[in-house]
Amino acid sequence: METKKQYVELLKPLFDDYDEKFEPASEKQVFDFSEKCKQRNVPVSVCEQLIEFYSVTKGGFCLNGFSFHGIDDEILFEWWKDSELWLGDCNDDVLRWHEGCFCIGDASNIYYSDDYKFQTLIELLQKCFQEWF
Repeated sequence: METKKQYVELLKPLFDDYDEKFEPASEKQVFDFSEKCKQRNVPVSVCEQLIEFYSVTKGGFCLNGFSFHGIDDEILFEWWKDSELWLGDCNDDVLRWHEGCFCIGDASNIYYSDDYKFQTLIELLQKCFQEWF
C-alpha cells in the first residue's frame, strides 16, 4: 500500500499539469494481465509490482514525452523472447524489465550504467522523474 501512495505522489504533478485523472485498471484487466504474465513465466514479484502500478493508473498515457504502456497493451510483451518487458519510454530513453531488474536505457543499451538498474519499479520511476521533470 505504501508503494501505491508513492506512485500517486510521483505521478500526480504530471497528471495535474495535463488535467488528467487517474484511471485504475479494472479487475478484468488485472486478471487478464496476470494470466499473460503466468503464461510467459514473468516472475511473480515483477507482475505484482506492475499490478500495483496499474491499480493507480492503467497506463497507456503519454504526458510530456513520458509514456507507460497500458495494462492491456501487447507491446509490453513484444520483447519477451529476449526476457524483457517493454514498459514505456520518454524521448529516447526506454524503460524495461530485464533479467531481474528494472532498467533505463535506449534502443542500443538495455541500461546506461549500473546507476540505471533498479530492483523495484518505484525506484525506476523515481529516477526517471528525478532526471526528466
